[in-house]
Amino acid sequence: MALAVAALIPGFQCGARIGGVVAEVRRHVDGVLVVDDGSSDATAEVALRAGARVVRHEANQGKGAALRSGLAVLLGEPHTHVLMLDGDGQHDPADIPGFLAAGAEADFVLGTRLWKPEAVPRRRFWTNFLGTRALELMSGYPLEDSQCGFRLVAAPYLRRMALFGRRYSVDTEILVRAGRLRASFLHVPVQVIYDGAVSHYRPIADTLHILGSAVRFKIDEGDLRSDPGPAAWRRLVAAPPVLVGPTDTEGRASG
Repeated sequence: MALAVAALIPGFQCGARIGGVVAEVRRHVDGVLVVDDGSSDATAEVALRAGARVVRHEANQGKGAALRSGLAVLLGEPHTHVLMLDGDGQHDPADIPGFLAAGAEADFVLGTRLWKPEAVPRRRFWTNFLGTRALELMSGYPLEDSQCGFRLVAAPYLRRMALFGRRYSVDTEILVRAGRLRASFLHVPVQVIYDGAVSHYRPIADTLHILGSAVRFKIDEGDLRSDPGPAAWRRLVAAPPVLVGPTDTEGRASG
């Protein structure tokens, strides 16, 4: 199956890095949508100049809200998959070809950073390790790195998910719901880039929040029985306004 992939990048206060991330991601996928989650810096402007489309939140609402805003747009378009990664520079776009190759075989492809555990800060390694063991039971997947936000998910499965997770728990919610929907699963190794990147993840507090939320995701019955498709999605889900940057030389909108 030929993949038609759009990238979804939530960003908060990452104006210094988002331009380079967008430019590199655009080399591998059909389009990039950045959700500027209430930044006070130039995150949105830099992303637009780099060729992304942008959804802008007036106030910071957290990663969960940012992903839902982006999915409201992208799932109403004819993409087969959505690639999710962070805008702070911790995910290396050079790893994207591995996701695209695995996406031809699996519905849900999750990055794993733990093939090189010495590169992960010690406190984050152990909270991730413990959380991953618990989420293996919740999802039914043989997990290595449950908290990696670098992932590729087939759009038909995302349209079936009744997402409501807050902050970083939305990553767990997608994982748990994908398992419930019996989406096929693969891991791909990804680089760990912490040097100079500012993370808003709180290892202990956010891990505890994620594990507590996972129980609610596991028992929630809101998922749809079948994929409504892009056209029905546009009727069912109100998409936020999308900003578009300069046009390219052929007059088409960037991103």
